Amino acid sequence: MAITYPTTLDAFTNPTAASLLTSPSHAQQHSDINDAVEALETKVAIGNTVLGTYTDYSSSQTYSGLTVGNGTTTSYYARVNNFVHFHGRFDLGSTSSVTGAVQISLPINLNSTMTGTGSPLGFAYYSDISSGINYPADLIAAGSATMAYTSTWPASGTFVQRGNIQATNPFTWAVSDRIYWNIYYKAA
Repeated sequence: MAITYPTTLDAFTNPTAASLLTSPSHAQQHSDINDAVEALETKVAIGNTVLGTYTDYSSSQTYSGLTVGNGTTTSYYARVNNFVHFHGRFDLGSTSSVTGAVQISLPINLNSTMTGTGSPLGFAYYSDISSGINYPADLIAAGSATMAYTSTWPASGTFVQRGNIQATNPFTWAVSDRIYWNIYYKAA
């Protein structure tokens, strides 16, 4: 039988204890299983695309609205088919500064169905090291396939709204303060 994976699932004939080696053909049974394993290996892949393997994106990470200076980035991503998990953090250094609405570069472009400005991608939080307070936030599509906005969740009356971080929002940014993110999205 010719395998049909990954288009459809194969339907193998399982021999029983009473089956002769010719029914189903013993050689054909091995051939079918070998072909199926090769098809699975091709689908899952090798190297940095193996399921569960993360790629370091730290040295490629870029920002908008943020002067990196001597700050440090630690970020990683994994891709499984069109599913991307991307997490990381930026630690402000003595020559770093938040200069406006912060955007972070994505390691793999967003699918066009997710690029509309405001599409939620995942969660973030900002850590004010001096006060020990963490501020919850999120990441949203920035209207392009390559960047995501970080945002704040300021309260207005009884509701939380989305807003942009600034040099003094949600706190005055200083050395060692951090931006964390953890997002999942569909790749282009």
